Amino acid sequence: METFEGIRYRLLGPVELYHEGEAVDLASTKVRLMLTALALAPNTVVSFDQLGQVLWDGGAPPSARSNVRTYATTLRRVLDQGCRNRLVSRGGGYLLSTDPDELDVQVFGRLAEIGRRALADGEPASARTHLRQALGLWRGHPAEGLPRRRALAGALDALTEQRLLVEEDLLEAELAVGGNAELVGTARRLVTEHPLRERGWAELMLALYRGGDVGAALEAFTEARNRLVEGLGLEPGPRLQQLHTAMLNRDPALLDRPPAAAVVRGGTRCELPRQVGLVNRAEEVRTVVAALCALDEDEPRVVVVHGPPGAGKSAVALRAAHQAAWSYPDGQRYVDLTEIPLDGASWRATLAGRRELVVVDHCTSAAQLRPLLVAEPGCGFLVTADTPLAAVDATTRIPVGRLSTPAAVAMLGRLIGRSRVTPAWAAAELVKRCDHLALAVRAAAAVLIGDPRLTLPDLAARLSGEAILDELAVDDLDPRARLLSRYRAMSTVDQGAAAAFQYLGTDGATVEALTTPAVRRLADHGLLEDGRLAPLTHRVAVELGTG
Repeated sequence: METFEGIRYRLLGPVELYHEGEAVDLASTKVRLMLTALALAPNTVVSFDQLGQVLWDGGAPPSARSNVRTYATTLRRVLDQGCRNRLVSRGGGYLLSTDPDELDVQVFGRLAEIGRRALADGEPASARTHLRQALGLWRGHPAEGLPRRRALAGALDALTEQRLLVEEDLLEAELAVGGNAELVGTARRLVTEHPLRERGWAELMLALYRGGDVGAALEAFTEARNRLVEGLGLEPGPRLQQLHTAMLNRDPALLDRPPAAAVVRGGTRCELPRQVGLVNRAEEVRTVVAALCALDEDEPRVVVVHGPPGAGKSAVALRAAHQAAWSYPDGQRYVDLTEIPLDGASWRATLAGRRELVVVDHCTSAAQLRPLLVAEPGCGFLVTADTPLAAVDATTRIPVGRLSTPAAVAMLGRLIGRSRVTPAWAAAELVKRCDHLALAVRAAAAVLIGDPRLTLPDLAARLSGEAILDELAVDDLDPRARLLSRYRAMSTVDQGAAAAFQYLGTDGATVEALTTPAVRRLADHGLLEDGRLAPLTHRVAVELGTG
């Protein structure tokens, strides 16, 4: 399957499809609705039921499946002009195969992330360039002109929220570069449209102050306070309070570009690592985002993303954290518990009274997590773990399992190029050898990228031997290291389970020979799944048992 570069999907405004630079007639509203549903979940199977919800808003006729197939045929006829197999029937639904540069939603997200990182790294001029490019992709409301559908509302509303965040980021970058009075109009528009967002008020205050209108800047604080008290019953947060105090004291730092930006930011630095590409994880990401954004007035959100080591939990969590960042205006933090020991008391003190999102990666136990949690509402904790952390009082638990064969092959194709994913049987065999784990598939892709002459059949053959873990050890993409880390964490607190794991690596060992408590503890530690060791996990046990 060769990628055709001349096709473009545009959802950030009226839904449009371009082929070779020419607009394509999408025939009907139903076809445009179907394309929208598929493009909002690119490279992911969208089921017949989900498409029915979009096309008929819950009132699907008896002929719904037949009609969906008809619309799919119409859409496929258009898409196949450039490259066959763009729209495929799979797993009780349809999958739209896209590349990252073809869909304006993905280009927008990528440019916004680059701009946001530049802003966090103290490079406002670069941030301004990328954020302007991101906003330049918008032509109106997302999917403008289509009937409002409940099944699409969440995704489309999330896009609108992301646009607002980028507008705020751009205004911050402009202020940091040196814009002042000329930005007042933009800032006033934002606070008029979104009067309960404190960041916009802070940016308006700073633009007025640096433009020489100190009185108007202080009046803006008063207006912001009135709006927040009337709308939410809350006083302004620390960010606005500190900025107001600095203005009353005529703090000279307010007139300097870097300190000014720091005051506006008020600790909202985004510390989240960059996102990586995902395949067939749209549903998990949407579920995590929904759980994080359902803010509770009484307690913080604690969302646990769990699944086998190497399944891609961190990638899902980071994608969701970036999308949910708008709900946590005081900042987003990232903690990898395999690298950073934290003092619980001092950590909790830094979160007091704030609305921050904290991603806690690679948590191994409830005892490790519990000291980091705060009792006050407003904060959100997104935790990745190999087990559901049953002993933690979590708001939501979301499983992330192994990739299906089609999804794993699609991930491989995205990493190495679709033209190399051949023959099909070798691709399927390769991802099977990788245990359908995202980490192992990425490692295999790195091997193929490092040797352009290596074919899929050759690599699949190399992965069939006992040295499979050596073959897949590529830089930090190392399934053995990931599994050994899990084993070592277990062995420090449960030597009995560690001994049982080593036993399962010896000749003739069976799970049935273990005691019931040992089996339960291995499962609790995420190393035993459905009563067995997964293939790559078993290889680690063999190495430990013979070492």
